[in-house]
Amino acid sequence: MNDELRTKLEQAHRILHMEGLAEDASRGHITARSEDGRVYIKPWGAGFEDVTAAEFQGLDMDGNLSEGMGRVHSELVLHLEIYRKRPEIFSIAHVHPFYAILLSSVFKGKLHIVGQHGVHFAGKLPFYSSGELIRSKKLGENLAKTLGNRPVVMMKNHGITVVGKTIEEAVIFSIHFEKAAQNHLLAASFGKPSGMSVAMARKMSENNYTPAQLQMLWEYYWKKFEASQGRR
Repeated sequence: MNDELRTKLEQAHRILHMEGLAEDASRGHITARSEDGRVYIKPWGAGFEDVTAAEFQGLDMDGNLSEGMGRVHSELVLHLEIYRKRPEIFSIAHVHPFYAILLSSVFKGKLHIVGQHGVHFAGKLPFYSSGELIRSKKLGENLAKTLGNRPVVMMKNHGITVVGKTIEEAVIFSIHFEKAAQNHLLAASFGKPSGMSVAMARKMSENNYTPAQLQMLWEYYWKKFEASQGRR
């Protein structure tokens, strides 16, 4: 089972790198929690574009390394504290996307839902007001508390942390939030966006993110990656 998880985690890194969400290739991290409770993360310094399934480190919920080698990310605690607070979550992506960071610097409390990429993020958007790295249990607890039961927390001048019940969810929600941030910023540059109502956005989200839709989107991105590598 963990071999399958490792393989999918490798694919997740390739997709996010392809879609431009991996700043400096090695910064940021995606984790997944296995059925036996271990958390898998790429080693510090490993690039999104080249980390392999065999390289992922497995750690317990106290951060003790039981599988793999190398330096562990100092922000692992970010993931551990969210997993503690959100038992239904099995994958977390912390990335530094270009438009999401820009939006965090001018955020006024509302994400304008300009198109369908934003529908899953309607309503109050959690906002973590400090740009510091999450390197202590206390800071991890604060971030998890700010996230609450929502799918994403925006981190001022830092990035985003996105959660999913599956790796597919965490990856697709990350990509779509970055597109929603881009839509918000571009629309606002032309005037005041009318946006979509919260009720309409939530109705659209229920349709757009069914398990079948998520699987379709995941397969689309993976086929896109394979095509980019000349595998088709």
